[in-house]
Amino acid sequence: MEYPYILYNEVILYLESKWRRSLDDHERHLLIEGYRYGRMVEAENEIRILFAK
Repeated sequence: MEYPYILYNEVILYLESKWRRSLDDHERHLLIEGYRYGRMVEAENEIRILFAK
């Protein structure tokens, strides 16, 4: 799934400020893939909750 880049920027800026440095391209790519995976898992859990009722 693709999300608006602004959502990726939020997590990128969070880690850059936490680590006090810019992420390189590889780290950004990994972070974006992890973000997509986390959102997918979250959506699947929401669907399970809705159908369990």
